[in-house]
Amino acid sequence: MNERIKELRKSLALTQTEFGEKVGLTPAGISKIESGDREPSEAVVKLICQVYHVNYLWLTTGEGEMMEAMDTDALVDKYLAGESEWTKAIMKAFAKLPDEECDKWFDMLKRIKKEGV
Repeated sequence: MNERIKELRKSLALTQTEFGEKVGLTPAGISKIESGDREPSEAVVKLICQVYHVNYLWLTTGEGEMMEAMDTDALVDKYLAGESEWTKAIMKAFAKLPDEECDKWFDMLKRIKKEGV
């Protein structure tokens, strides 16, 4: 599991400090876990999975995919809690667009912002 934690951190392009801050561990603590000098507690393992959307089975056994499949609608609801249903509906629809369409919308929004419309 120690090597998978390091693999996860590197795939997220995070330093040991950045990775540890979100799960309440110091850089030294992360270093000890990654090197195998210390095993993470079950609570830390579960927190890593929750915070970084990691597949628990992959982290603990190496089986399956690294990252959990994320439901876009659930993510929008989570991160836009408190926003209007209209705002959430727009973001959900936008998230389902192909990349080329997203690029067109971004370009249009940049023009609107620049022109002050």
